[in-house]
Amino acid sequence: MKLRPYQEDAITALESWFATESIEKHPLLSLPTASGKTVIFSNFIKRTIKKYSDARFLVLAHRQELIEQAEEKIKSVWPDAPVGVLSAGLKRSEIDSQILVASRDTLASGSRLKKVGHFDYTIIDEAHNISPDEQTRYQKIINELSAERAMRVLGCTATPYRMGQGYIYGKRKDHFFHDIAYQAKIPDLIEQGYLARITSYKVDDNTIIDASKAKLKFKGGDYKESDLEKLAMDEKTIVAIINDWLDKAYTKGRTASVFFCVSVLHAMKMNMHLQKHGIESRLLTGETPGEERKQILEDFESGKVHAVCNVGVLTEGWDAPRTDCIAMLRPTKSLGLYVQMCGRGMRLYPGKDNCLLLDYGENIARHGCIDTAKPDQEVKIRRPKICGSCLAVNPPHAKKCVECNEEFPVAEFLTFLVPMEERKVAKKTKADSGAVISDEKQKNKSSLEVVTSVSAAVADSKNGNKYCKVFFYVDNQFLPRMMPLMFGHSRMHGLAINHWCRLVDPKIWGVPRTSEQAAAKINQGALKGVKSVGIKREGKYFNVKKVIFDDKEIFL
Repeated sequence: MKLRPYQEDAITALESWFATESIEKHPLLSLPTASGKTVIFSNFIKRTIKKYSDARFLVLAHRQELIEQAEEKIKSVWPDAPVGVLSAGLKRSEIDSQILVASRDTLASGSRLKKVGHFDYTIIDEAHNISPDEQTRYQKIINELSAERAMRVLGCTATPYRMGQGYIYGKRKDHFFHDIAYQAKIPDLIEQGYLARITSYKVDDNTIIDASKAKLKFKGGDYKESDLEKLAMDEKTIVAIINDWLDKAYTKGRTASVFFCVSVLHAMKMNMHLQKHGIESRLLTGETPGEERKQILEDFESGKVHAVCNVGVLTEGWDAPRTDCIAMLRPTKSLGLYVQMCGRGMRLYPGKDNCLLLDYGENIARHGCIDTAKPDQEVKIRRPKICGSCLAVNPPHAKKCVECNEEFPVAEFLTFLVPMEERKVAKKTKADSGAVISDEKQKNKSSLEVVTSVSAAVADSKNGNKYCKVFFYVDNQFLPRMMPLMFGHSRMHGLAINHWCRLVDPKIWGVPRTSEQAAAKINQGALKGVKSVGIKREGKYFNVKKVIFDDKEIFL
């Protein structure tokens, strides 16, 4: 299996992390749904065992579909892989396997933790499900398996945040993961042809399920299902939604729609109405028997079924590349759930130009674009400012960057003063229209500038911190274009490694751990092959957004 360039970069970044970081610092691999996280960690497992023949891996997941998917991918990457499964639901207990793909719930129950032995690495799929509570099953497994001998832990997720907690990585006590080892962005993978674009049109005003009338489960929690159900079950609203979907999706040739409903009863009613309209629709819930669920999804993928009404089933661990429409009937305050639902439509499929999102729950207005939205925090805090010149993280009240002393534009300052918790979705009056991915609303495209030479220097910030400043000297410009690589920065070090592994061949130049090392390697020729850079004006800054070589384009 030939890996995509970013997948190779991700593996290199993981190898670098585990070779240089202390064992108690757990990294995250953060890539969008449909970008191949399972393929990446399967190849990482294979390469590690080929290098260290006695290395042992545990792959943990919380759903049966994820377990089956992980085993399948490992075997597709490595047909002779010494892989086994531990899952009560699958009736398998191959606990002595060198690579053990295990159900979280099965492993955490009974005496199995004492029987499985030691692992050198544990990989947690859909790692955003790890609670900060040390008494929960994931933490129990990690703590007990690490009690006698420490092990490396890697988390994989498309959504590195939890509702009520915010980001799941960082230096707070409730952060299980230390930082992101590698991250890929949705717009980049779409532009490079690896993901299908998800786009949206304004839905009719009378189709909105108005969550402003629903209570929350608890402080900082999601909406009460019973309240949403009362709102969603309104007959006029259901009929209006189906008519809107028929007009915007089905009659326009979109015959693979997934309806995300608010409850089992709501999904049943939606399915009944769709079938009354002559649509080949099926109902899928957590209570659907396994064989029936498998048949429904096979029929959907083959084209026999044109719509699936589901609740709480198809948000994780489900691949249906044919999906060309997401009908989001479920309002949610969870950014992770919103992004996961959108991600179901981003897999490539022959003849599929994009996936249409019809947002009947006002989630676009509530959260924003899926690639730029930030999670709410349990404690009301103001968002930090990111300097457009050097990417430094600044306090929300800063008027100048603490690293490079650049002034923040007034408009940006005002935007960051508003806490995310204070953003409100208007009560049901008029449906909104908005972009699902941020590049859809960007008016100014990057302009290309020919590069004549590249150099780098270690710059000292106002606070005395060091970072690597890359200079791209371009035609017809007296001053060079500059790009920071914040090696050693407490929050931006992972991003610097990400950029480095994409711009530079790490097999030749390695991965620097400090700004001094990065600058030295660049001055020795690490970026010698750069032909041009794409420059985009953002506020008053001209930022490097793309670096072009003879054989590749790297989007930053």
